Amino acid sequence: MSRPVLVLLCLSVFLLAACSEPARPTVNLHRAVAIGDLDQVKRHVYWDTDVDQPDAQGDYPLHVAARQGSVNITRVLLEAGADPSVRDAAGATPLQTALLTGKTQVAKALIAHGVPLEPQALLLELADAGISDRDSFELLLRQGAGLDRIGPDGDTALTLAIRRGHLETVARLILLGADVNQPDAQGRAPLDVALEHADGRHGDRTQIVERLQRHGALATKTH
Repeated sequence: MSRPVLVLLCLSVFLLAACSEPARPTVNLHRAVAIGDLDQVKRHVYWDTDVDQPDAQGDYPLHVAARQGSVNITRVLLEAGADPSVRDAAGATPLQTALLTGKTQVAKALIAHGVPLEPQALLLELADAGISDRDSFELLLRQGAGLDRIGPDGDTALTLAIRRGHLETVARLILLGADVNQPDAQGRAPLDVALEHADGRHGDRTQIVERLQRHGALATKTH
């Protein structure tokens, strides 16, 4: 092979490699995730940006993707080695963030990746936080959570939501089939708990009592 041909061949290989290399990212990773720019995220991955670097608020790229409901970006970050167990400034994992914001497709992607799942604990967490998203609850129920199961603190999801005064969560749990007469660990029926916390000054708590009674809830104590 003549020298000119060899030089041209080497130059062609160099140019081909250069053309296949993506450009460097032009926005920071957290911003790229927040606006759903998959191309920019892939550029960050290619150029070895730290995918486990939190922003000023303590959010990690996976948390941002979870909150935005960005399934493809979540998968790219996971494939790049992002830690799915990392906790943000509030102590939440990406999976918790996804469920608390109703982004169940991201939650499914995380579960499919092998993220450990504690469905019962997460169910109680949703009830405690006042979440009423049907898809988040149904996902956990399909994964083995029990609506009427008593948690380590003695509450069912329903009695916990009642004590917190979360009307919409109470309504959602009833619609999903929670037993309105299932007592907690202390033997208190849901209506007992609702009546104990109803003081006439908070409309939601009064409506919780009415909602329970409409669905056949009975008190076991005299109030």
